[in-house]
Amino acid sequence: MGSMRIVLLWIAAGLLAAQTVSVTVEQGYVSRHRTPGTVAHIWAQQNTSTRIFRGWAGDVQHLADPAAPYTTFVVPGSDVRLQAQYAAVPSWTPLTGTLGGVPVTYFVPSNPAGLVFLFHGTGGSGAAQFSASEFASFTRDLVAAGFGVAAFDCLNRQTGQWDTTTIGTSNPDVVRVNSVINAMRAQGLISQQLPLFAFGQSNGAQFSHFTTQVLPWAAVSISCVQGSPAASTSYRGPVAWWMGKNDDHPQVGAAGVATSLARYEAHVNRGLHGRHMISGPMPLYPERIARSTVLTMADSAEVYNIFKANGWLDANDFLTRNPNDPAFNWRAAMPSRFTDGQLLGVQGQLEGTYSGHEFVNFTPHITIDLFLRAIGRRPPLRPVSGASFAGEALAPESIATIFAGGMANGLEIGANGPQPNLKGVRGVFRSASGTETAAPWFFVSPGQGSFLVPAGTAAGTTTFKIESGDRRWAFPVTIAATAPGVFTANGNGQGAPAAVLLRVAPDNTRSTEFPFVPGAAGFVAAPIRFGDDRLFLDLYATGVRGSTSVRVLLGSETLTPLYAGAQPQFIGLDQVTFELPRALAGAGKVEVTVVSGGVRGNTVELNFGN
Repeated sequence: MGSMRIVLLWIAAGLLAAQTVSVTVEQGYVSRHRTPGTVAHIWAQQNTSTRIFRGWAGDVQHLADPAAPYTTFVVPGSDVRLQAQYAAVPSWTPLTGTLGGVPVTYFVPSNPAGLVFLFHGTGGSGAAQFSASEFASFTRDLVAAGFGVAAFDCLNRQTGQWDTTTIGTSNPDVVRVNSVINAMRAQGLISQQLPLFAFGQSNGAQFSHFTTQVLPWAAVSISCVQGSPAASTSYRGPVAWWMGKNDDHPQVGAAGVATSLARYEAHVNRGLHGRHMISGPMPLYPERIARSTVLTMADSAEVYNIFKANGWLDANDFLTRNPNDPAFNWRAAMPSRFTDGQLLGVQGQLEGTYSGHEFVNFTPHITIDLFLRAIGRRPPLRPVSGASFAGEALAPESIATIFAGGMANGLEIGANGPQPNLKGVRGVFRSASGTETAAPWFFVSPGQGSFLVPAGTAAGTTTFKIESGDRRWAFPVTIAATAPGVFTANGNGQGAPAAVLLRVAPDNTRSTEFPFVPGAAGFVAAPIRFGDDRLFLDLYATGVRGSTSVRVLLGSETLTPLYAGAQPQFIGLDQVTFELPRALAGAGKVEVTVVSGGVRGNTVELNFGN
């Protein structure tokens, strides 16, 4: 989002009067909220065997996370229209066979990005990962993203639990995993080099994390479990935690949720990438129960109306009681025609609504993104220069930007400069020695935030950590003396620079102009005419001031700036001033690059006419 658009949205939001507005959601559902300033909830329709959710379209600037099938937004003062977007699921059929002596359900596409092992919770089964509503939905997401998938039962069918106590390769369930991997390789189903991943729910999640010490997981995603203490201090791949705020499992619960945060911190404080999400309760919308494939839309509406009529939902449709509370006998109010399987489907959706110990497929994009970045199929997720939106490092006292969906529920711009807390979002840099220094924010929005790298941040590898309510991110970051980036008129690090041209006439009369003009698709470089004047250009940049050796590459020429350092009016902003050589008159479009301390910044463009 460009800075000018951010400012305009902010001004418009302040001028709109509070009123009831229209919120239209196509191929999805919305909660009852309609008053500006309140939080609305939206859900996309469930994945099916032929299509999967692929993000929201429309007025997505309001959404906390436009890539999430369930997300929220603060209702603005104007009407909102949103459309859930879907993509076709590639034709695929899971196979069932015995691999290495283990009955396995699996699917491997041609040229897979990797193979994801899906580990069930206590009492579950491998086959259910392909049939149970929420797990089947997630499995389709993985397949559509190019992954192979495989699942099988734990060995101990009396407890239905994976072994998370036996350490090492002798663990009987680890033996089974290795047997399956070796058989798949031997049969040519997967290559020796194919990346392997683990996803698990509850006890299966604990097993996924626990086995990182002996199994070659490229990344791990775990749901409804606090994770392994040993893995939190030894595993070096990325990990994502998903926890329910009202988890009531006797081995997890509130204490387990708190422990999961401590283990997340132990993981990321070693300079590693990680995500941690605590999902709060959400409203029970009338269509919710039909996410379970054993219930119809009519069944769902009937259940909703029963809960509403009995006062089990508040004015905003949030459950007023834990559906697992033995004293809350909601089952007695269900239609007599409901089978045990249908009641179980209702219970699962109620637990997901209440944010209990139940997996719901509302964050598949986060797991998939984690997996793809772990193997280089997507660029590493990390802060970048706030000017160029690129670069391998950040410099102290520079402006940086991070793109992360769901970072803030709305837009807030720091008044009177960067602030340590905007919209409840905080950022810190953690050094290798464990020192944490706050990084103040210039602005935060649902998908992007810009912040100041604190002065004195030591060169080398550090960790940037973000906390926003119940969501946390951590990114390994390289700090260097310089990391030059030039701001551009389009706000994306490309094209014409956001610069000022000073024109000095022979009589020393001075005037200023901009080296960019509006074009058909944004700003473009404006033709620069010399005439009899001398021309000086002020480039606005960041990450430059850390070196006294600054050069400007202007076409085939290398120039020494008249000034290169901090711009005194704005925190984190640098200025590079140099005279434009008259020899460039009529040269047409010329590339410009700032080099600070031997590090090249982004290339921008000037136009010297024909």
